[in-house]
Amino acid sequence: MQLTPNEIDRVEDAGMLDNNPVKLIRTKGGFWIAIGRKRNKANEEALAAGSHPAIVKYNLEKQFSSFQPAMTKSEHGMEPLVEKHSHFLNEDLRKSGHDIFSIQTGNVVEFQITKQNATVANVVGHMDSDDLSINDLKIPKEFTKAMAGATVEKALSCKVGLKLRK
Repeated sequence: MQLTPNEIDRVEDAGMLDNNPVKLIRTKGGFWIAIGRKRNKANEEALAAGSHPAIVKYNLEKQFSSFQPAMTKSEHGMEPLVEKHSHFLNEDLRKSGHDIFSIQTGNVVEFQITKQNATVANVVGHMDSDDLSINDLKIPKEFTKAMAGATVEKALSCKVGLKLRK
């Protein structure tokens, strides 16, 4: 896969893999691709991709034990915490390449449903001291049970309740 300069929105440091730099490339369409060199390889290649830079870094950490993420700050002043909740999806959805991730940055929690790393739907929630509040749950019907499981799991891991607001 070759990207031309007019397809690239920006390039950021992602970290290091086997003493080689890894870059995050954001395409103009909003897709993120990690580019770097694997051990004993001469050329750079795509290492991971996704709809959110935190998901790409999460996948890099899972695929490459030697990956060292760059210590950068997000726009909210802290690194996002990514959790995968795909085990709540039914077998057919998992086999077709779907995943569910939660991306927590401070008090904001974004749930992303992806198919082969491209966003299918997302839901944004806000956390206070007592609850994780989801204001608008507009997702395709086939994901409702899995999203329910993901939001409850996230609330439990944060030791808060869950509120759905219309």
